[in-house]
Amino acid sequence: MALRAARLFRFAAGEASGVSNRLLLTLSSPGEAIYVNKPVDSVTVPGTEGVFTVTNNHSLIVSQLKAGTINVRDGAETKDYFISDGFLFFNQPTDGSGCCTAEISGVELVPTSALDKDRAAQVLSELMAAPKDTEWDRTKAQLGAALVNQVMKAAE
Repeated sequence: MALRAARLFRFAAGEASGVSNRLLLTLSSPGEAIYVNKPVDSVTVPGTEGVFTVTNNHSLIVSQLKAGTINVRDGAETKDYFISDGFLFFNQPTDGSGCCTAEISGVELVPTSALDKDRAAQVLSELMAAPKDTEWDRTKAQLGAALVNQVMKAAE
């Protein structure tokens, strides 16, 4: 009985919000939640196998994300965010609203407008100039350079 009541309340809450047949986006990092179930038209993400876009009623997907730009589109408005890496979980509706959910969890999520290309170039030159005597130093320089290059690309 309690399960039916919970389903009824979830259904009523979805109907009360007036949102139907939209993609509900949750975009968060450990430090903050940028969006929580925000209705949007689509979201484009940098998957490890390539960039792809999800909309409402996309097929189920779980994808690892790499460093790059996330583009959130809602009507004529678009917002871009830089993600260092993370995951996307896409689920079908759990109620009668027809709203699918896309949950993006990133290690670091920053609006691209907050990125500083000059500072990123400075960090890249510091990484390249640092000594590379040990395997750790070489790995740190390689991974750091890859990430900083993506920051510079997103900052353009």
